[in-house]
Amino acid sequence: MKKKRRRSPKKTHRKNYKKSRTQTFDRKFYSKEDIFISRMASILQLPKGETKHLFYHRARTTIRLNHLIADPRKTFRFLTQTKGWELQKINGFKDTYFVNGIDKSVVSKTEEYLHGDFYIQDLASMLSVYVLDPQEGEKVLDLCAAPGSKTTLISALTDNKAEITANDSDLSRVSKLKNVLHQFGSKNVKVTNLEGMLYGKTLPDHYDRVLLDTPCSGGGRVYLASNKPLRFWSIKRVNFFTTIQKGLLDSAFRALKPGGTLVYSTCTLEPDENEGVVTHLLKTFKNARVESIDFVEGLDVLLSKNIIPGITKWSGKEYHHSLIKSLRTVPSPEMMGFYVVKIGKG
Repeated sequence: MKKKRRRSPKKTHRKNYKKSRTQTFDRKFYSKEDIFISRMASILQLPKGETKHLFYHRARTTIRLNHLIADPRKTFRFLTQTKGWELQKINGFKDTYFVNGIDKSVVSKTEEYLHGDFYIQDLASMLSVYVLDPQEGEKVLDLCAAPGSKTTLISALTDNKAEITANDSDLSRVSKLKNVLHQFGSKNVKVTNLEGMLYGKTLPDHYDRVLLDTPCSGGGRVYLASNKPLRFWSIKRVNFFTTIQKGLLDSAFRALKPGGTLVYSTCTLEPDENEGVVTHLLKTFKNARVESIDFVEGLDVLLSKNIIPGITKWSGKEYHHSLIKSLRTVPSPEMMGFYVVKIGKG
């Protein structure tokens, strides 16, 4: 008797049966550098190629002669005639020069620097102190002072005749701050190690001028030709710092006397850390106002061409209209990327 052959079950074919299960999709992956350049181009309103080039500039060495330690005229003659340095005067900044053709690492090892005859400092960093415009006899708070570059400049501009408080919440950085203040002859400076957010609560309406050069994501300092240039930058860090910055700016404003001047600055170009943080302050305090920055009008073309006004719109967000009075420095060989805003208290 013949066995009945079993019929195999009818096969059902998927519509994509003949297609490989390991299809390759034409996806474009963006590197961290691509994302960074894209954001910076959007902020600066420049083509991506031009923007990328900005972050390949090597910063020129910039020094300011320190009259608190030595006579600037004697220091100038020694550096140019004895050491043979080529010093290029920078208009608008007192006793400040580019050192042409010599790297900062070399300049920082000289006996004159170690003695405190001059300080090495980026122009953008100096800019915030000049906008602050501290005066003799005033109470001045540098809320996030370490390592001390801005505090020493405040001391120099006031001829050691202001009552300065230099604070930093990091104990290890406070030790370095004290050494720098001693090295460069800063006096009448009280160094404190407190959380910056406490000042507004403990000393409200106390200081004539407050400088808040706040911790930030640091995008303005990026040098793409260095090793792992973006290791400290990320969008996550941008979002992390905005919370801290809002709290510090709130505290700084509370500590400011009515009629006083507060300068908020960062070494990042990110609007969320800059205009966004200040907009939050203006919404919180009705007696806060953004003031015009007149200092830049005295700068030469070499510098002023790299200074642009603040923005009021970016990436779908709107910021306070008065922030057009704030400024950004475009990264260049002369200055790193920076943001500065001058705030008054009614």
